[in-house]
Amino acid sequence: MDNISVKGWKNGVLVVVPAAAAWDEVVTQIEDKLKEAQDFWKGAQTTLDVGERKVPHDDMEGLLGLMRGDYGLVPTAVVTTAAETRSVAGKLGLEAHEKLPSAEKKATPVAGEAAAPALPLNNALYLKQTIRSGQRVQHDGHLVICGDVNAGAEVVASGDIVVFGTLRGVAHAGSAGDETARIVATNLRPTQLRIGSRIARSPDAGSPPLSKFPEIALVENGEICINPL
Repeated sequence: MDNISVKGWKNGVLVVVPAAAAWDEVVTQIEDKLKEAQDFWKGAQTTLDVGERKVPHDDMEGLLGLMRGDYGLVPTAVVTTAAETRSVAGKLGLEAHEKLPSAEKKATPVAGEAAAPALPLNNALYLKQTIRSGQRVQHDGHLVICGDVNAGAEVVASGDIVVFGTLRGVAHAGSAGDETARIVATNLRPTQLRIGSRIARSPDAGSPPLSKFPEIALVENGEICINPL
């Protein structure tokens, strides 16, 4: 059986289920994947992509209950080409899509009304948890963490990184080369900061003092600077 895919995407976590596999095996593999980082996924909005699979109501309800109850996920949407499965998703209170939603929905202005200015694409991943030593979080977009990033942990994002807590590990914003990206933390005490290709390290002599206010790291004149927020 093809492997289950569990990964971050613009709307949180995306679980992709292969088409040809017994449902019991699918559930088992999803559990195995989630157990690998049981605390990591808590609070994450989750989209379940089941392809063309027709999933009965009880099977879908059981899987959603498992994801919510045992692993703290927040299922919000199902992607499937099967009309029956979309109907089941709707009855269970989820959004149902025939294909993965596009990055941005464009509203059609009403005749006679001025079109509202387009908002910039926001593909932030929000995690309500502490990132522990040895864990690595990588996301294509902005990354928001409500918790600490412990020493020995690493967070990487192609956009900005915002930590509502203490950042002690390694943070790399603008990982695709964007040097306008920023790193913000309530308490900024990293072992290393990277923005685009720029790198800054903590002083070798001891840990930096606790911040008295939130700080922001950004590139100024080719160097990473840290300023009060």
